[in-house]
Amino acid sequence: GERGKPSEKVANEAAAEVIAYHRQTAALDPHLPDQLLPVLALAGGPSALSTQRITRHVLTNVAVIGRFVERPITVEGNEGEPGLIRVAGDAPVLPSP
Repeated sequence: GERGKPSEKVANEAAAEVIAYHRQTAALDPHLPDQLLPVLALAGGPSALSTQRITRHVLTNVAVIGRFVERPITVEGNEGEPGLIRVAGDAPVLPSP
């Protein structure tokens, strides 16, 4: 919360965020993709993840990680909107059972 903000208002805002999260179809909330991107960039195969909202932090991480790895990382979607992040890979992908 913030100084002077009633606890009821804080609770209503938190509840609204939970409801919005459960209604979305993306795999991740807006705060998780930037934490997973370094791992995906180091993985051998291709990776993709969907997010409820592309954040500036995600876009910054994509740019920074791109300076360290020679794998294309693409962001489909605009800042503030749902999106898909893809990390190219050259390792073979296992077939589906």
